[in-house]
Amino acid sequence: MRWEDERGFLLHTIPYGETSLIVDLYTRLYGRVKCVAKGYRRPKKRGANRLLIPYVEYSFCWSGRADLKTLISADILGPPIFLQEEALYFGLYVNELIYRLFVEQDPLEGFYDHYKQFINALFRGPFHESHLRKTEMMLLSELGYGLVLDSEAESGEPLEPNGRYLYEPQFGLKKVSHKNAKNVLMGRDILAIPDDDWSNASVVNTARQILKAAIDFYLGGKQLHSRKLYRDFKVSRTLF
Repeated sequence: MRWEDERGFLLHTIPYGETSLIVDLYTRLYGRVKCVAKGYRRPKKRGANRLLIPYVEYSFCWSGRADLKTLISADILGPPIFLQEEALYFGLYVNELIYRLFVEQDPLEGFYDHYKQFINALFRGPFHESHLRKTEMMLLSELGYGLVLDSEAESGEPLEPNGRYLYEPQFGLKKVSHKNAKNVLMGRDILAIPDDDWSNASVVNTARQILKAAIDFYLGGKQLHSRKLYRDFKVSRTLF
């Protein structure tokens, strides 16, 4: 079988043999697709390798009946995008989430356009952390793991703005009475997230705490290399 003119992005590459690559693509119609890109590490006659870079849309052509396809061509559809500073690490992080959480050849087409907008926001700036949190929420929703942020899990009662809650990924939001409980979240901050009101830093911090817990749960113990790279980057910035 052969697929032609399939829009998509490069997620991840690993060397394969002396001249080839194993590539993971994120495509509009087929989700994550794994291919062998034969000869993509071999210089052409003019000394340049065939170009495969992340964060820019391609028109891909591949073939094959097995899970591992053969990449036939990759035509870039726009100017290369080179992310800088923190934007680079945010892009790596979202690409790794797709790579880790999306099942191969499961379309999840609704996330594709959001991903394009996210990459453009990273490139054009200024970038607010809320863009990243909304992307995480959209990704979880597409996977069927959408967050319920307007009601308490056990009772189903609406959240109270002055109420205090804990978030447990396998359960949801749980009301607590002890104001000194560890990782307690205020109802007003939780409710601001689906209202898209990021004016207070406490809302951003609350979203970060909830989404990290949810994503870690669905990763099932898998570690994200991009998180370590970002931590190392932040440490290096404080040394100068």
